[in-house]
Amino acid sequence: MTGKNLNLRTILLHILTLALAWGNLAARAEEAPYYDLILKGGLVVDGSGLPPYRADVAFKDGRVAAIGHLDESQAGQVLKAEGQVVAPGFIDILRHNDILWSRAEQERAIREGITSALSGNCGFSVLDVDKNLAKLERHPGLLNLATLIGQGSVRDWFVKGNRQHPPTPAQMQQMKDFVARAMDQGAFGLSSGLGYEPGEWCEPAELEQLASVLTRYPHAAYYTHIRNYRSNVLSAIQEAIQVGRVDQVPVVIQHLLFKLPSNWDQTESGLRLLEDARAEGVSVYASVYPYDFWGNEVQIPLTQFLYLRPETFRWSYYTSLEKVTGVLALIRRRLMEYGGGDKVEITRTGHKREADWVGLTLRDLAKLRGLSEEETVLALILENGKDLKICYHGLSEEGLIKKIQAPYVLFGSDSTGNIPHPRDVGAFPRLIGTYVRDKKVVRLSEIIERLTREPAALMGLKDRGLLKPGYWGDAVVFNLDTIADKASPSAPWEQPVGVNTVIVNGQVVLQNGEMTGKSPGKVLRRSNQ
Repeated sequence: MTGKNLNLRTILLHILTLALAWGNLAARAEEAPYYDLILKGGLVVDGSGLPPYRADVAFKDGRVAAIGHLDESQAGQVLKAEGQVVAPGFIDILRHNDILWSRAEQERAIREGITSALSGNCGFSVLDVDKNLAKLERHPGLLNLATLIGQGSVRDWFVKGNRQHPPTPAQMQQMKDFVARAMDQGAFGLSSGLGYEPGEWCEPAELEQLASVLTRYPHAAYYTHIRNYRSNVLSAIQEAIQVGRVDQVPVVIQHLLFKLPSNWDQTESGLRLLEDARAEGVSVYASVYPYDFWGNEVQIPLTQFLYLRPETFRWSYYTSLEKVTGVLALIRRRLMEYGGGDKVEITRTGHKREADWVGLTLRDLAKLRGLSEEETVLALILENGKDLKICYHGLSEEGLIKKIQAPYVLFGSDSTGNIPHPRDVGAFPRLIGTYVRDKKVVRLSEIIERLTREPAALMGLKDRGLLKPGYWGDAVVFNLDTIADKASPSAPWEQPVGVNTVIVNGQVVLQNGEMTGKSPGKVLRRSNQ
């Protein structure tokens, strides 16, 4: 064979080899799935409670399509998740206001990793459930939204005249019919706020009778702000459990608190009540937020907090030593009830020259000024009047940890949007950063399960709460090393860090900490299935 023929043969063989290789590549490309989005190489905590594992997560048509090593797969968008946790989107079972949140409120939720939220808590909700859910369907938001029907709102609508009296039989029937209608329209249960009007006027029998409507509806629960968190807390817990026992419905005690140092030792007894009820077969849960202070003591005027009369913060009032001594004694007694000046944090003063005092406790400032705590309070009030605001750290950190460790305790931000509190923007990042990573009081996979699968199961959301093929594509990507809340009582809107990407129904809503402008949120309605 001549050299010319040899070269020709070599060229033909090379062309044939390339053709075969290209054909094989094309065949593999045709076989390889094509997805809308792939998260590559993250540490998957799938919501099941099982240990984390490294995998890619693919999304298509709004749902999770595949989980595994998807190196040969293609996608319209590929986001790197190496070194980060990939988890189902968090479900917040305790939001306030109505379900028609502002854009700013929704963005704050997304930046926490929240992809679904339950509004209408503590007895107050929209009344026309269908109308408001339909409005959301016409104008989707950033996340998935659901609602309860509020017992207080319903009672205000039907019980006229002397509202402190029990409803008449006719009024009770009207309320029960109204609650049933709300359930038919998609509400996930009934909420009560027994520390507020009109809930505080309702006897247990009234609540049990109204909650009996829920027995006809699968996945319906009674969510309650119990009657008292300061005194007789155990009796208030028992009252909530009794509703579940009588009506055979799940009960959720929202933001389970033991306020004031005098009640801190009741935490274990309160949790034991829940455990005993669960052992009896009563489906009872509680929710918490991870802070040692609650809403209405954040940036509250110090004079109001100490129950001081208006005249006591006017210079002209102090015309005698007797008056000064009396007010100081009253302040001292109040501070002792609240556990001392180290529990009271200054969040705002009336003068720029005192800006350095913001963030100090009364005890810190007393030492700085060389005064007693009660003298410091009186001086602050006279110098600042009503412009002096404080935060009261009236919850036990030890008690909070015990609640976080209890497997039947779920989590809610208790966000209101109108009472600025760090939990509005940082509750879930703080839960993971402080109590999982730093204090190591609970495992990451357990916390994720109780933020995702457990609330989804409670609400009957059969295709949410897990990273699992076929489930809706709600996911959050965060850095376990850096996730943290940054807000404080004096800077309550400071954004958290460490939550990098949030996906709602398969669409990226937050990417690298920036909002993408997409609004893929859906309305969640209770299902009878």
